[in-house]
Parts: sequence; structure tokens; C-alpha cells
Amino acid sequence: MPVLLLYLLQMQGALLLLLAVYYGLLRRLTFHQLNRAYLLAALALAALYPVLDLGWLRPAVAPVAPLPLVFPAWAEATGAAVPAASGPDYGVWLLGAYGLGAFLLLLRLLVQGASLWRLHRASRPVEAAGGRFRAVMGEVSPFSFGRAIYLNPAHHAPAELPVVLLHEQVHIRQAHTLDVLLGHLHRVLAWVSPAAWLWLRATQENLEFIADAAVLRESQLAPKQYQYSLVRLSTLAAGPALATPFSFITLKNRIRMMNSLPSSRRQLLRYAASFALLGLVAVGCATPKQAEMPQPIGAADQKTNPKLDKVTFVLDGKPSTKEEVFGLDPKLIASIHVIKGDKASVGVNMKALRQDFGSKLDDGVLFAFTKAGVNAPAVQQLLVKYNIKLENAAAAQHQKGDTGALYQKLVDGKGLTDAEIGGRLLLINSQPATAQQLRALPAGVVSALSVSNDPIKKYGEAGRNGLIFVLTKDRNKL
Repeated sequence: MPVLLLYLLQMQGALLLLLAVYYGLLRRLTFHQLNRAYLLAALALAALYPVLDLGWLRPAVAPVAPLPLVFPAWAEATGAAVPAASGPDYGVWLLGAYGLGAFLLLLRLLVQGASLWRLHRASRPVEAAGGRFRAVMGEVSPFSFGRAIYLNPAHHAPAELPVVLLHEQVHIRQAHTLDVLLGHLHRVLAWVSPAAWLWLRATQENLEFIADAAVLRESQLAPKQYQYSLVRLSTLAAGPALATPFSFITLKNRIRMMNSLPSSRRQLLRYAASFALLGLVAVGCATPKQAEMPQPIGAADQKTNPKLDKVTFVLDGKPSTKEEVFGLDPKLIASIHVIKGDKASVGVNMKALRQDFGSKLDDGVLFAFTKAGVNAPAVQQLLVKYNIKLENAAAAQHQKGDTGALYQKLVDGKGLTDAEIGGRLLLINSQPATAQQLRALPAGVVSALSVSNDPIKKYGEAGRNGLIFVLTKDRNKL
């Protein structure tokens, strides 16, 4: 799935959860200003949620740094390399359909803005009943937009006009237009999500609750009289979609809210309960760091892991297969790079990768470079195009040679000396181990080895000299 659609899916899922809390716990409370703050915060939090790193909520056990791998000599490939078939990229089609819908809604929004501008130019400024507004023609429900109020004074009795103006002045003083515009823009960008439509409706409803409460508080008008005015005004034509109309929301909900008793201060505990509930959900949805860390792949895992069947293999710039890459003699490999989703080394050109591999990038792309092919023009062009940086050849060869020698000793059951361990932290199958336990491993048990000379901050003082990570063929018995 394209990154943009994945982001929107995660964002709208989070927003839907936040709206469920709002409708379940907060909507019927008379703390309308708090509800406005909650709705705005919910949209902001949902937008940030996909990029928030919540892994710290679930402690990790695996090493945090990517480690150079030493691959064992696997069995020979079972068949000749077959170029990967390029099927239709449904991710591109989904992205195109989404973009078309967003464009049409944006065009509709611009048309509505132009209609409002024409109405503004056709109106004239008037001052009456102690307030300023712009007089319009026709049977239009009173509405406000920005700093202006629009109404037809011929449709309002002299006693009703001050109440109408006061209602719209509340919208203007508290900048309610910004909330409405934000909701419309959000709906354009996330038009496929019911949460985007529901957020705008909830926001408009709550803004009307705020204005109704302010009118009753500031005018000392009897609730029944004000409600009769709302019923009469509801018969007029609705104002522009971008505005804050006088009677946009169903009158039944507004009248019910005006007739309800003020919420007691104890009801503020609902906000605390909602934060606690959201915190628990965040912990439950947090991805443990261990799931995001690269780990050595054992020989058995490479043959049976079903996730590898979805990986796209590229050998020296050409489509390849899992069997061909894993069938190579490790001595022939110069470098291996695995890129999945948007997780890659700093500087990698993800845009170019996404254009060439589409949704296949979400399942992972493994680039393997052999010593014989790494200097070929096609490979060099690939490295430049994707901005993949290979290690310094001399340093990489030296490290690979040292690590390969250590790996061979472990495979032969000879163990490592204290000098070879060099004070590094030892992990066998992700569990801390001692030098004695490492030396006790019999011949033929070790399947993979990773060695890091850099400090591993996660393990503090124990990892300051680096890490030796060992996997065994039968790790369940250790």
C-alpha cells in the first residue's frame, strides 16, 4: 500500500477511536468549550499518531543497532533464477482513485468559496439593532463567515434581530470559521474516511451549542422564546456550506441541549477517564521495538520463513529469486541491503524506490551485490539512483574476514577466546550469555553470527564494547 494511503488509514483509525470516546462520554456534557478543545486536539493527535514512536511503551530485548551478517554456506539453489513477474501495481491505482476524489472535493470547495465571494460582493454593509452586518437579498438563513455577518433584515422582526446578531457575533468572537474551514479541508484530504465527515459534523454541532449557550447567558432571553425563533428560522434557505449557518444542525439536538441541566464538576472526571482509556489503547497498539530491529537470519529460517516469499530480490541490479541469492557462496557476496516500507538508512532515495517498486516496497526489497558485479556500470547506476551507500571496501573486507573466522570457529565447536570476545556483550538467541556458555556450544549448532564493534547504548555499560549475537539451529532447547 502506498505510504500516503497507509498514513491516512492509521490517522483516520485513530481519529475514529477519539470520536467514539467523544460521542460515548463527552458529547452530552455542557462543557462545550472543553469539547471544542477536545475535538481540535483529537484531530491534531490523529494526524501525529502515525509518525509517533510509541515503541518505548513496550520494552525491547533485541539489539538496537543493525549488525553486519555472516551468512552460512547454504545448500545450492534449487533452480535457475527466474526474473520476477511484474503484475499490476494496485497501490498506484488506489492512489490514483484517492487523488481523483480529493481533487473533485477540492474543486467543489473552491466553487463554494467563489459562490460565497459573489454573495459578499452583492451584499451591502448595514448597521442596525446595535450591530453591523451585511444585508443580502432572498430568503437566506443568517450566517457568519470570518468577521462578517450576512442576513436579510426584511425577514426578521425588530425584537428578533438583536438575538440573531448576538448568535453570529459569538461565532465571530471565538473564530468558529477556522474550525469549520479546518473540517472542510480535512474532509477533502480524507474524503474516503467516515471519521473525516463525522468530525466536521461534531464540530459544527458543538459550535452551535456554544453559540446557543452564550445567547441565553448574555441576552437573558427565555429559552422557549429563543427556541421558537430557531424553529421559524429553520424554514429559510440554508446559508453557504463554508459558513457557520444559524440553523445548520438538527433543531432537536440543540433544543435538547438548551433544556438540559448544566453538567456538574464531577462530570469532568469523564475527560480524565477518556485520557486513561486512550493511554491504554496506545500501549496496546504500540509496536515493540524488537519487531522493528534487523536480526540475523538463520539457515533454517531462510528456507521456511513465509515472509521471505513476499520479498523482492535484486542481484547485481537484476531481478532474482530467494533461492539464487541464498544459494550464493558467502565469500562471493560484497554487500546486502534490505529496504522495507519507509525504513531505510539515512539518505536512501525512497521516492525513486517507491516509483520503481510500488507496493512491493512494503513487503521488502533485498539488494544483493557480489564482488564480481559491484563495479558493473548497471550496478553503479543503481547505487547512484537509489543513493545506496556501500561500506568502504577495505574496512568491510577486513571486518567480514574477522567475523567469518569467528563464525567458522563457532561452527566447528571451538568457541572463542577472551581476546576474540574483546569484552563484547554476548547474546545467544537474544538471551544474555557468558563466555563459558558460548564455548559450550557443540559443533554444528551455530547457524548465524553477527558482530558489532560499536557501543550498544540500549545495554548501557554492558554493551559499551560492542555485541556478539549468536543464533543456533535449535534455539528452543537453549
